[in-house]
Amino acid sequence: MTVVRRPALAEIYAPIDTDLKEFHETLKRELSSEDKLIKEIHEHLLKMAGKYLRPALTILSSRVDGKQNPDAIRLACAIELIHTATLVHDDVIDDSELRRNQPSIYFKWGREISIVSGDYLYAKAFMLLASLKDVWVNQAFAACAHVICEGEMKQIEKRESFLLAEPDYLKIIHKKTAALMQAACMGGAYYSGAGPAAIEKLGDYGYRLGMAFQIVDDCLDLTGETESLGKTAGLDVYKNEVTLPLLYLFRDLPEAEREDLLAGMRAGGDGLFERVKALAVRKGAVDRAMDKAREYIEGAVADIDVLKPSPYRDSLASLATHCVERAR
Repeated sequence: MTVVRRPALAEIYAPIDTDLKEFHETLKRELSSEDKLIKEIHEHLLKMAGKYLRPALTILSSRVDGKQNPDAIRLACAIELIHTATLVHDDVIDDSELRRNQPSIYFKWGREISIVSGDYLYAKAFMLLASLKDVWVNQAFAACAHVICEGEMKQIEKRESFLLAEPDYLKIIHKKTAALMQAACMGGAYYSGAGPAAIEKLGDYGYRLGMAFQIVDDCLDLTGETESLGKTAGLDVYKNEVTLPLLYLFRDLPEAEREDLLAGMRAGGDGLFERVKALAVRKGAVDRAMDKAREYIEGAVADIDVLKPSPYRDSLASLATHCVERAR
């Protein structure tokens, strides 16, 4: 299956348009509250809507056998709540003022409210998962949430570790990012009534898509602009986060240049981001990282070649291409 162009998200999502509308209504209901503060926060979150990539993956995967299961919509909603909780907590960790071109919860309501808001969203997600009354689903997403937290902690632990082995970096982003996309695809496939082999293949697709998605994020943090990204560019540099292009950059620098760059990153200050960006581009570190992302995408598209032809399979393939070519 070869995708020769990148369709718009609206076109990719067209086969599940009705399902996504139901998802949006379910999400609004789950985020409604009679408490004034909680209502204000959740209304702000709804204004910060993103691509809804993970719900779309869940719903598309749930339709690959041509069936429709209403529980897949509720699962998609729970997954989006888990993802949103991680973003709220990320903004606290990163001191981030922007999220999707809107003031972050952290910026508007402060650290303490943000932390508890993220916890609240996690709780809402697992209440919704519990209402599905399915042992496999509950165990799978409890394990996934556990893995995500491990990935976040390991990422913080490894700050400034710019000589980290590439496989160790890949393990971190598997836990931090790819695990939820993998679980979304497997959960959707489970609700489609697909057999174990198809569920596994869709999980492989979600894993590879998630790996590519995070690597592209790493690259966009260096090469993108704040306005187009919807969040502050260069945060990874200023937080000394280990990313794949920075790993490639540090690995290729002579030791003296490496030590000088690390000292500059620790010191921070004006001009740091532009200096690192220019070096990473000039040394080809960004290009090599993007090549790695494309390898994952090629594998993801190959994973779903085994599924029977359908508009849903085509959308999954197009979504993979979209994710690696995106600008935000």
